[in-house]
Amino acid sequence: MNNRMKELQQLNGIGEVLSQRLLESSYGTIAKVAAAEEKGLTRIAGMNPQKVHSIITQARKMTGEAEKYRHTWLEDRHRG
Repeated sequence: MNNRMKELQQLNGIGEVLSQRLLESSYGTIAKVAAAEEKGLTRIAGMNPQKVHSIITQARKMTGEAEKYRHTWLEDRHRG
């Protein structure tokens, strides 16, 4: 099994089939999943919106992206 598939399978809800589909859709690392928009991931077969939200949240926690995005969002909100 590919190392990238193993990495993606660290996310709850991602098995062999979905990890392969993520790879094929250019989401080959947890960091790429963390940076993804939910809309993009829902286009992947087998990904329902609730699963997508959970997977992105997990990935962001694993990479520390959740905190980064939260601050960016707050800055943008205060500017607009």
